[in-house]
Amino acid sequence: MTKVRRIIATTHEVSLKGGNRRWFERRLTANANRALAGLPVAGLSRPAWRLLVTFSEPVPFGEAARRLSTVFGLSAILPVHHAGYDLEDVIAELGRRVPAFSPRSFAVRCIRSDKSFPMTSVEIEREAGGAVQDLTGWPVDLTNPDLTIHLLLDRNGFWIWMVRVPGPGGLPTGTGGRGLCMLSGGIDSPVAAYLMMKRGMRLDFVHFHSVPATDPASLEKVRELVRILNLYQGRARLVMVPLLPIQKEIVDRCPESFRILLYRRFMMRIGQAFARNFRTRALITGESLGQVASQTVENLTAVQSAIELPVFRPLIGLDKQEIVTLARRAGTYDVSIQPHIDCCTYFVPDHPETRTSAEELETVESVLDVKALTEAAVRDAGIERIDEAASWERIPIPPEALERRI
Repeated sequence: MTKVRRIIATTHEVSLKGGNRRWFERRLTANANRALAGLPVAGLSRPAWRLLVTFSEPVPFGEAARRLSTVFGLSAILPVHHAGYDLEDVIAELGRRVPAFSPRSFAVRCIRSDKSFPMTSVEIEREAGGAVQDLTGWPVDLTNPDLTIHLLLDRNGFWIWMVRVPGPGGLPTGTGGRGLCMLSGGIDSPVAAYLMMKRGMRLDFVHFHSVPATDPASLEKVRELVRILNLYQGRARLVMVPLLPIQKEIVDRCPESFRILLYRRFMMRIGQAFARNFRTRALITGESLGQVASQTVENLTAVQSAIELPVFRPLIGLDKQEIVTLARRAGTYDVSIQPHIDCCTYFVPDHPETRTSAEELETVESVLDVKALTEAAVRDAGIERIDEAASWERIPIPPEALERRI
């Protein structure tokens, strides 16, 4: 794998912030430092709209890109080479770099941040491009080049790169408030967590289980999902809630077709209790409209009416393949597909209600002591602090970072 000594990571949304931009930048820098811990980082500076990472010794670019792909707020990850301070140095560096490539066409693009340099960006592009063409004979294509040679001129001189790895985008984790994610152990809810962290949220998690009626190994699966998500945000709390006593009451006393919806209403109430205890402002779920019978507009509305906190559903408009693609990118897919029986598939009805109302659910559950059942579940729940993160091998290396010639 190709090794590098310097990486420039560019930003987008962070650069558009106004008076509080520096706060976003400080959080972004702290998150990048956390992600790169263990690598020989010699320095991390923050010029305008970008981070410059310098290593004391060469590191595999794929490994650095893997880690930076978990730092929300970065728009691109670029393996760069310093090319001196004048155009002659740039042309000499290009002479050393471009023979490793064999494109059908090429173009040179220049960003000139240092306006004191006596040439414009277009003039630099023209001179550098002419030198490359004289050296290689490659045809120029300014519209759709097979290879783009990028130059950046700032107060530190010229930088060159030929490979661009897309960053994760979004806003730095820790800038968007706190939320409590209802984590099931399947594919969807970890992706919902990933997307809310991408919008800057820090998350804690709550998991509902039916142990001992279901396999307790599923609890370790959920812990591993939290450890993977910790790679994006640092440590988290995980609440383990035994739902089995509530399920048995519902099975014994309520119509079968309403079971799933009643389970969900209790989950919402219990989640709200812990969200308030943790001083978080919203619940996050992995629900997607129409994916299963309980996730119709009517049912989602009726279930949510049991609580006052807002419920964020970042997957609501995504189909299953889109969610799977995101799960692979987030690194949670391989763990999520491990077989387990969750609480919502235990005592599942054959023909669940697809369109109900809050009033109907309130009538159905009126035979239950809702307050006592909720308080007992909160009291019997266990709160774990998951301080450690999973191995970095859980996060896929971006395919663009596997390019041999950098």
